[in-house]
Amino acid sequence: MKRALSWTLSILFHAVVAAGLLYSVDLPPLLPEELMQVDLTRIEEPQVITPMPVPAPAPPSAPEPRAEPEPLPAGAPALPMDKTVVLDDSPPPPEPAPQPEPEPLPEPDVVEISPVKTLPPEKPELAEDGLPKKIYVRNDGTVHRGAEARFGRALMGDYFSYSPQEFSGQFRTADDRVISIIDARNTKYGRFLIYDSKNKTLRRLKQSFGKYIYTIGPSVYADEPVIGTVTFLAKDDRIERFILVTDDDRMAHYPRKVHVREEEVVFDGPTGEIRANLSRPPYDDGHPGAVVVHGPDCVEPGMVQAFTRSLSMHDLATLSFPPRGCMGEDPSPASNAELVWDTVSAYRYLARLPAIDPRKAGIWGNGPGVPAAIRAAGRVSPAFLVCLVTDGVAPGDVPGRDLLAGLDFPVLWLITGSETGRWTPLIRTLEDLRDNGGRRFTVIVAPRRTSSEVLDAEGGRSSWVEQVADDHAALAMSWIANLK
Repeated sequence: MKRALSWTLSILFHAVVAAGLLYSVDLPPLLPEELMQVDLTRIEEPQVITPMPVPAPAPPSAPEPRAEPEPLPAGAPALPMDKTVVLDDSPPPPEPAPQPEPEPLPEPDVVEISPVKTLPPEKPELAEDGLPKKIYVRNDGTVHRGAEARFGRALMGDYFSYSPQEFSGQFRTADDRVISIIDARNTKYGRFLIYDSKNKTLRRLKQSFGKYIYTIGPSVYADEPVIGTVTFLAKDDRIERFILVTDDDRMAHYPRKVHVREEEVVFDGPTGEIRANLSRPPYDDGHPGAVVVHGPDCVEPGMVQAFTRSLSMHDLATLSFPPRGCMGEDPSPASNAELVWDTVSAYRYLARLPAIDPRKAGIWGNGPGVPAAIRAAGRVSPAFLVCLVTDGVAPGDVPGRDLLAGLDFPVLWLITGSETGRWTPLIRTLEDLRDNGGRRFTVIVAPRRTSSEVLDAEGGRSSWVEQVADDHAALAMSWIANLK
């Protein structure tokens, strides 16, 4: 009882003390501040501001007299039908060799190490039994590690496999430079050949590192010393471009392949079916076309294909076929007479194809095929005839004046080779038939002053390498495009 009474008195005492302290504090009164009152007795009228007059714009100054722009040069004129043109096909002068950079001076306080000293040999990785680890190699001699070893050769290494035939073709650079890869593996050269239209060099390739990297030799007969490399690059399921690095240029090039459309066709000939190769430009239809006649001799199909691809790259469809007797194991080429009738059948087949413009279907005689092309054209009267006269045909093989006078359609005579002087009698005959006989003959004389690589590659009775490595396809196409 006493304890409860003491707790009650203590609480009351503390409450009285707290209340006394609270009331002893002097707080300032919280009254609202007085506001200033203003009595409005008169409202002043606003002063009217007169706007300043806007100054009139100054009269425009007379324009300064401008010089009239010079007229643009007219486009390249078409080849004349009543003239003889002589071209200069000399190779461009070699670029000056880059000056070697001066060797940097040795830094001070640097002690050169003798070249005899080498790093210690690396120790082989040991297995659990203390012996070196084994590296298993496939039968093809390829060592697989990394992703191929972890996920399988079938998924990583062999996903895309390209035939070496995909490497050949026409490749164009960004500056319109054409580089040809020629499949001459089954010829006396035994290699892929590479022709550069800018430097006019023809050299051979040798497979080096793997399947897609080749080295460039100094000529068509030598692989060393190596003067460059070609690395083929693929996109999806075909070869799209390659990386070209040579001593001739100070920078690498990345030519893109021109994918012409090729297919094997069969048509009826005088004695049976004839198998041929039809090559068309990459896009569209209705192109001009020509039957390519390369002569009665058996020529490696890869060389013929390289030439027809160069024509199709310039929008000319081509139909080429091997002469009779060249498809067997023991080739026995047929005669010129049989080749003429086969050419007639090939031309009639080409002119009926829906993808070819029948008004621009002609015949192309190539080197030794010029005589047969002339005789076949005299029987069918094509829209045009192109005669590429090279060192591979003799002047006596060309038909005489009477047969040439019967050619009443446009004919382009491309006379080239290293000895164009021996064709002077033929040129005079053609000029006489053109000037006095009204024949539509265009004569182009283009002496071949090419590089030593191309001259060394020619041999025997054929100059096919020079024809493949030729720049006359664009010239002939400009002539065909301007025909009326």
